Amino acid sequence: MKQQRTLILDRKTIVSLMDMKKAIVAVETIFREYGLGHARMPPKVYLDLPEFRGDFRAMPAYDGRTGRCSIKWVNAHPENAKYGLPAIMAVIVLNDPRTGFPLSVMDGTHITNIRTGAAGAVAARYLARKDSSVVALVGCGAQGRTQLAALRQIFKIREVRVWGREAALMKRFLKEMRRPAEKMSAHATVRECVQEADIIVTTTPSRGPIVERAWIPKGAHINAIGADAKGKQELDPAILKDARVVVDDFRQASHSGEINVAFEEGFLQSGDIHAELGEIVCGRKGGRVSNHELTVFDSTGLAIQDLAVAALIYRTALRRKAGRMVNLVGA
Repeated sequence: MKQQRTLILDRKTIVSLMDMKKAIVAVETIFREYGLGHARMPPKVYLDLPEFRGDFRAMPAYDGRTGRCSIKWVNAHPENAKYGLPAIMAVIVLNDPRTGFPLSVMDGTHITNIRTGAAGAVAARYLARKDSSVVALVGCGAQGRTQLAALRQIFKIREVRVWGREAALMKRFLKEMRRPAEKMSAHATVRECVQEADIIVTTTPSRGPIVERAWIPKGAHINAIGADAKGKQELDPAILKDARVVVDDFRQASHSGEINVAFEEGFLQSGDIHAELGEIVCGRKGGRVSNHELTVFDSTGLAIQDLAVAALIYRTALRRKAGRMVNLVGA
Protein backbone atom coordinates (compact mmCIF):
# COMPACT_ATOMS: atom_id res chain seq x y z
CA MET A 1 0.00 0.00 0.00
CA LYS A 2 1.27 3.43 -0.92
CA GLN A 3 2.18 5.46 2.14
CA GLN A 4 -0.01 8.50 2.72
CA ARG A 5 1.71 11.83 2.92
CA THR A 6 0.87 15.07 4.70
CA LEU A 7 0.60 18.39 2.87
CA ILE A 8 2.52 21.27 4.47
CA LEU A 9 1.16 24.72 3.68
CA ASP A 10 2.94 27.87 4.84
CA ARG A 11 1.44 31.33 5.13
CA LYS A 12 2.72 32.56 1.76
CA THR A 13 1.13 29.61 -0.03
CA ILE A 14 -2.16 30.00 1.84
CA VAL A 15 -2.36 33.70 0.96
CA SER A 16 -1.84 32.82 -2.71
CA LEU A 17 -4.66 30.24 -2.58
CA MET A 18 -7.22 32.24 -0.57
CA ASP A 19 -10.40 33.55 -2.20
CA MET A 20 -12.65 35.63 0.08
CA LYS A 21 -15.78 34.99 -1.98
CA LYS A 22 -15.30 31.20 -1.73
CA ALA A 23 -14.40 31.51 1.96
CA ILE A 24 -17.73 33.24 2.64
CA VAL A 25 -19.58 30.41 0.90
CA ALA A 26 -17.63 27.82 2.92
CA VAL A 27 -18.32 29.59 6.22
CA GLU A 28 -22.01 30.09 5.46
CA THR A 29 -22.29 26.39 4.58
CA ILE A 30 -20.64 25.24 7.82
CA PHE A 31 -22.93 27.49 9.87
CA ARG A 32 -25.89 25.87 8.11
CA GLU A 33 -24.53 22.40 8.87
CA TYR A 34 -23.92 23.38 12.49
CA GLY A 35 -27.47 24.71 12.77
CA LEU A 36 -28.78 21.40 11.42
CA GLY A 37 -26.63 19.38 13.80
CA HIS A 38 -24.38 17.90 11.11
CA ALA A 39 -21.18 19.53 12.40
CA ARG A 40 -19.75 19.05 15.87
CA MET A 41 -17.57 21.33 17.94
CA PRO A 42 -16.71 21.02 21.64
CA PRO A 43 -16.11 24.25 23.58
CA LYS A 44 -12.83 26.07 23.03
CA VAL A 45 -10.16 25.05 25.58
CA TYR A 46 -8.09 27.84 27.15
CA LEU A 47 -4.60 27.49 28.58
CA ASP A 48 -4.02 30.76 30.48
CA LEU A 49 -0.41 31.83 31.01
CA PRO A 50 -0.58 35.07 33.00
CA GLU A 51 3.11 34.88 33.85
CA PHE A 52 3.79 35.36 30.13
CA ARG A 53 0.85 37.72 29.61
CA GLY A 54 -0.72 35.42 27.07
CA ASP A 55 -2.79 32.33 26.49
CA PHE A 56 -3.30 29.39 24.13
CA ARG A 57 -6.58 28.04 22.77
CA ALA A 58 -7.31 24.59 21.32
CA MET A 59 -10.22 24.48 18.87
CA PRO A 60 -11.35 21.09 17.44
CA ALA A 61 -14.24 20.48 15.02
CA TYR A 62 -15.83 17.84 12.75
CA ASP A 63 -17.90 18.34 9.60
CA GLY A 64 -20.02 15.32 8.66
CA ARG A 65 -20.81 16.74 5.22
CA THR A 66 -17.20 16.91 4.00
CA GLY A 67 -15.85 14.15 6.27
CA ARG A 68 -13.05 16.24 7.73
CA CYS A 69 -11.77 17.02 11.24
CA SER A 70 -9.44 19.79 12.32
CA ILE A 71 -7.88 21.36 15.35
CA LYS A 72 -6.41 24.83 15.63
CA TRP A 73 -3.77 25.68 18.23
CA VAL A 74 -3.72 29.47 18.53
CA ASN A 75 -2.06 31.88 20.91
CA ALA A 76 -2.81 35.43 22.04
CA HIS A 77 0.22 37.34 23.29
CA PRO A 78 -0.54 41.09 23.00
CA GLU A 79 3.07 42.13 23.78
CA ASN A 80 4.68 40.07 21.01
CA ALA A 81 5.66 43.13 18.99
CA LYS A 82 8.73 43.56 21.21
CA TYR A 83 9.87 40.12 20.00
CA GLY A 84 9.16 40.93 16.38
CA LEU A 85 6.26 38.45 16.34
CA PRO A 86 2.51 38.76 15.64
CA ALA A 87 0.25 38.93 18.71
CA ILE A 88 -1.77 36.02 17.32
CA MET A 89 -0.33 32.97 15.57
CA ALA A 90 -2.01 29.70 14.72
CA VAL A 91 -1.39 26.24 13.31
CA ILE A 92 -4.20 24.07 11.92
CA VAL A 93 -4.07 20.29 11.51
CA LEU A 94 -6.61 18.85 9.07
CA ASN A 95 -7.41 15.14 9.59
CA ASP A 96 -9.26 12.26 7.97
CA PRO A 97 -11.80 11.27 10.68
CA ARG A 98 -11.92 7.64 9.46
CA THR A 99 -8.30 6.97 10.37
CA GLY A 100 -7.07 10.10 12.15
CA PHE A 101 -4.40 10.60 9.47
CA PRO A 102 -3.09 14.21 9.32
CA LEU A 103 -3.93 15.27 5.78
CA SER A 104 -2.37 18.70 6.18
CA VAL A 105 -0.52 20.92 8.63
CA MET A 106 -0.95 24.57 7.76
CA ASP A 107 -0.39 28.07 9.02
CA GLY A 108 -3.66 29.20 10.58
CA THR A 109 -2.98 32.89 11.14
CA HIS A 110 -4.24 34.13 7.77
CA ILE A 111 -7.05 31.57 7.83
CA THR A 112 -8.15 32.96 11.21
CA ASN A 113 -8.38 36.47 9.80
CA ILE A 114 -10.21 35.38 6.66
CA ARG A 115 -12.73 33.08 8.35
CA THR A 116 -13.58 35.78 10.92
CA GLY A 117 -14.16 38.32 8.16
CA ALA A 118 -16.26 35.77 6.29
CA ALA A 119 -18.42 35.11 9.37
CA GLY A 120 -19.02 38.84 9.73
CA ALA A 121 -20.20 39.00 6.13
CA VAL A 122 -22.51 36.00 6.61
CA ALA A 123 -24.03 37.58 9.72
CA ALA A 124 -24.50 40.91 7.97
CA ARG A 125 -26.22 39.17 5.04
CA TYR A 126 -28.96 37.98 7.41
CA LEU A 127 -29.00 40.80 9.95
CA ALA A 128 -28.11 44.08 8.24
CA ARG A 129 -30.48 46.07 6.04
CA LYS A 130 -30.20 45.03 2.42
CA ASP A 131 -29.54 48.62 1.37
CA SER A 132 -26.65 49.09 3.82
CA SER A 133 -23.93 51.17 2.20
CA VAL A 134 -22.05 53.00 4.98
CA VAL A 135 -19.58 50.93 7.02
CA ALA A 136 -17.89 52.15 10.22
CA LEU A 137 -14.79 50.30 11.39
CA VAL A 138 -13.89 50.75 15.04
CA GLY A 139 -10.37 49.37 14.88
CA CYS A 140 -8.17 49.30 11.80
CA GLY A 141 -5.85 46.34 12.23
CA ALA A 142 -5.78 43.02 10.39
CA GLN A 143 -9.37 42.20 11.33
CA GLY A 144 -10.60 45.58 10.12
CA ARG A 145 -9.11 44.74 6.73
CA THR A 146 -10.68 41.31 6.36
CA GLN A 147 -14.03 42.45 7.73
CA LEU A 148 -14.17 45.20 5.10
CA ALA A 149 -12.96 42.89 2.34
CA ALA A 150 -15.73 40.41 3.18
CA LEU A 151 -18.49 43.02 3.47
CA ARG A 152 -17.53 44.28 0.01
CA GLN A 153 -18.54 40.87 -1.35
CA ILE A 154 -22.09 41.25 0.04
CA PHE A 155 -22.95 44.96 -0.09
CA LYS A 156 -22.48 47.86 -2.46
CA ILE A 157 -20.50 50.12 -0.16
CA ARG A 158 -20.34 53.81 -0.89
CA GLU A 159 -18.64 55.05 2.29
CA VAL A 160 -16.13 53.63 4.80
CA ARG A 161 -15.54 55.44 8.10
CA VAL A 162 -12.54 54.46 10.21
CA TRP A 163 -11.41 55.01 13.80
CA GLY A 164 -8.19 53.74 15.35
CA ARG A 165 -6.08 54.59 18.36
CA GLU A 166 -3.17 55.84 16.23
CA ALA A 167 -3.41 58.33 13.37
CA ALA A 168 -0.58 56.61 11.49
CA LEU A 169 -2.45 53.29 11.51
CA MET A 170 -5.61 54.93 10.20
CA LYS A 171 -3.65 56.67 7.44
CA ARG A 172 -2.04 53.40 6.36
CA PHE A 173 -5.38 51.59 6.46
CA LEU A 174 -7.02 54.19 4.21
CA LYS A 175 -4.11 54.03 1.76
CA GLU A 176 -4.06 50.22 1.56
CA MET A 177 -7.83 49.63 1.51
CA ARG A 178 -8.98 52.54 -0.65
CA ARG A 179 -11.30 51.93 -3.60
CA PRO A 180 -12.18 54.61 -6.17
CA ALA A 181 -15.95 54.11 -5.83
CA GLU A 182 -15.94 54.46 -2.03
CA LYS A 183 -15.57 57.55 0.10
CA MET A 184 -13.11 56.76 2.91
CA SER A 185 -12.45 58.89 5.96
CA ALA A 186 -10.63 58.73 9.30
CA HIS A 187 -12.31 60.03 12.46
CA ALA A 188 -10.89 61.39 15.69
CA THR A 189 -13.54 59.81 17.92
CA VAL A 190 -15.57 56.61 17.92
CA ARG A 191 -18.75 58.69 18.10
CA GLU A 192 -17.94 60.54 14.88
CA CYS A 193 -17.06 57.24 13.20
CA VAL A 194 -20.26 55.31 13.98
CA GLN A 195 -23.04 57.90 14.14
CA GLU A 196 -23.99 57.74 10.45
CA ALA A 197 -23.23 54.09 9.75
CA ASP A 198 -25.46 51.29 8.50
CA ILE A 199 -23.00 48.57 9.55
CA ILE A 200 -20.61 49.01 12.48
CA VAL A 201 -17.69 46.61 13.00
CA THR A 202 -15.72 46.63 16.26
CA THR A 203 -12.35 44.86 16.24
CA THR A 204 -10.51 46.18 19.31
CA PRO A 205 -9.07 44.37 22.37
CA SER A 206 -11.05 46.65 24.70
CA ARG A 207 -12.02 45.59 28.23
CA GLY A 208 -14.61 48.31 28.60
CA PRO A 209 -17.36 49.85 26.44
CA ILE A 210 -16.10 52.19 23.73
CA VAL A 211 -19.33 52.39 21.67
CA GLU A 212 -22.27 54.09 23.41
CA ARG A 213 -25.95 53.35 22.79
CA ALA A 214 -26.78 56.99 22.09
CA TRP A 215 -24.42 57.04 19.12
CA ILE A 216 -26.03 54.17 17.20
CA PRO A 217 -28.31 55.12 14.28
CA LYS A 218 -31.75 53.57 13.93
CA GLY A 219 -31.68 50.38 11.85
CA ALA A 220 -27.93 49.79 12.25
CA HIS A 221 -26.26 46.40 12.44
CA ILE A 222 -23.16 45.76 14.59
CA ASN A 223 -20.59 43.01 14.11
CA ALA A 224 -18.90 42.79 17.53
CA ILE A 225 -15.64 41.00 16.78
CA GLY A 226 -13.08 42.09 19.37
CA ALA A 227 -14.30 40.35 22.52
CA ASP A 228 -12.81 36.86 22.45
CA ALA A 229 -11.90 36.25 26.10
CA LYS A 230 -13.48 36.62 29.52
CA GLY A 231 -13.73 40.26 30.62
CA LYS A 232 -13.48 41.77 27.15
CA GLN A 233 -16.23 44.08 25.85
CA GLU A 234 -16.59 46.87 23.30
CA LEU A 235 -20.29 47.80 23.44
CA ASP A 236 -22.38 49.70 25.95
CA PRO A 237 -24.55 46.96 27.55
CA ALA A 238 -27.62 49.07 26.72
CA ILE A 239 -26.93 48.28 23.06
CA LEU A 240 -27.27 44.57 23.77
CA LYS A 241 -30.44 45.12 25.78
CA ASP A 242 -32.09 47.06 22.95
CA ALA A 243 -30.88 44.87 20.08
CA ARG A 244 -31.81 41.60 18.43
CA VAL A 245 -28.67 39.75 19.53
CA VAL A 246 -27.29 36.79 17.57
CA VAL A 247 -24.22 34.85 18.71
CA ASP A 248 -22.02 32.42 16.82
CA ASP A 249 -22.20 29.89 19.67
CA PHE A 250 -23.98 30.53 22.96
CA ARG A 251 -21.67 28.51 25.21
CA GLN A 252 -18.60 30.23 23.86
CA ALA A 253 -20.10 33.73 23.64
CA SER A 254 -21.47 33.67 27.18
CA HIS A 255 -17.98 32.79 28.43
CA SER A 256 -15.78 34.94 26.21
CA GLY A 257 -17.82 36.97 23.70
CA GLU A 258 -19.28 40.47 23.72
CA ILE A 259 -22.14 39.28 25.93
CA ASN A 260 -19.88 37.75 28.62
CA VAL A 261 -19.62 40.80 30.89
CA ALA A 262 -23.32 41.62 30.60
CA PHE A 263 -24.10 38.02 31.59
CA GLU A 264 -21.63 38.05 34.46
CA GLU A 265 -23.18 41.25 35.84
CA GLY A 266 -26.75 40.00 35.38
CA PHE A 267 -27.60 42.67 32.80
CA LEU A 268 -28.52 40.02 30.22
CA GLN A 269 -30.21 36.63 30.56
CA SER A 270 -30.23 33.71 28.13
CA GLY A 271 -33.72 34.73 27.00
CA ASP A 272 -32.30 38.01 25.72
CA ILE A 273 -30.33 36.17 23.01
CA HIS A 274 -32.39 35.74 19.85
CA ALA A 275 -30.45 32.93 18.16
CA GLU A 276 -27.18 31.36 17.15
CA LEU A 277 -26.13 32.29 13.61
CA GLY A 278 -26.39 28.68 12.43
CA GLU A 279 -30.06 28.57 13.44
CA ILE A 280 -30.74 31.57 11.22
CA VAL A 281 -28.68 30.33 8.27
CA CYS A 282 -30.44 26.95 8.27
CA GLY A 283 -33.88 28.61 8.54
CA ARG A 284 -34.86 27.50 12.03
CA LYS A 285 -35.03 31.10 13.23
CA GLY A 286 -35.46 34.43 11.43
CA GLY A 287 -33.02 37.28 11.04
CA ARG A 288 -33.83 40.98 10.76
CA VAL A 289 -37.55 41.72 10.78
CA SER A 290 -37.65 45.48 10.08
CA ASN A 291 -35.50 48.29 8.74
CA HIS A 292 -35.73 50.12 12.04
CA GLU A 293 -34.47 47.52 14.50
CA LEU A 294 -30.95 47.33 15.93
CA THR A 295 -29.12 44.05 15.40
CA VAL A 296 -25.88 42.71 16.89
CA PHE A 297 -23.75 39.72 15.93
CA ASP A 298 -21.43 38.54 18.71
CA SER A 299 -18.52 36.79 17.00
CA THR A 300 -16.10 34.80 19.14
CA GLY A 301 -14.64 32.76 16.29
CA LEU A 302 -15.51 29.09 15.99
CA ALA A 303 -13.53 25.96 15.24
CA ILE A 304 -16.06 25.04 12.55
CA GLN A 305 -15.08 28.21 10.67
CA ASP A 306 -11.41 27.22 10.78
CA LEU A 307 -12.33 23.76 9.53
CA ALA A 308 -14.43 25.10 6.66
CA VAL A 309 -11.70 27.38 5.34
CA ALA A 310 -8.87 24.91 6.01
CA ALA A 311 -10.73 22.23 4.02
CA LEU A 312 -11.29 24.73 1.20
CA ILE A 313 -7.58 25.61 1.14
CA TYR A 314 -6.58 21.92 1.21
CA ARG A 315 -8.79 21.11 -1.79
CA THR A 316 -7.48 24.12 -3.67
CA ALA A 317 -3.86 23.25 -2.89
CA LEU A 318 -4.29 19.68 -4.15
CA ARG A 319 -5.89 20.93 -7.36
CA ARG A 320 -3.10 23.44 -7.96
CA LYS A 321 -0.34 21.13 -6.72
CA ALA A 322 0.71 23.75 -4.16
CA GLY A 323 2.58 23.15 -0.90
CA ARG A 324 4.94 20.36 0.03
CA MET A 325 4.12 16.70 0.68
CA VAL A 326 6.05 15.01 3.52
CA ASN A 327 6.10 11.64 5.28
CA LEU A 328 5.10 13.12 8.63
CA VAL A 329 3.78 10.02 10.44
CA GLY A 330 3.87 6.26 9.97
CA ALA A 331 6.63 3.84 9.14
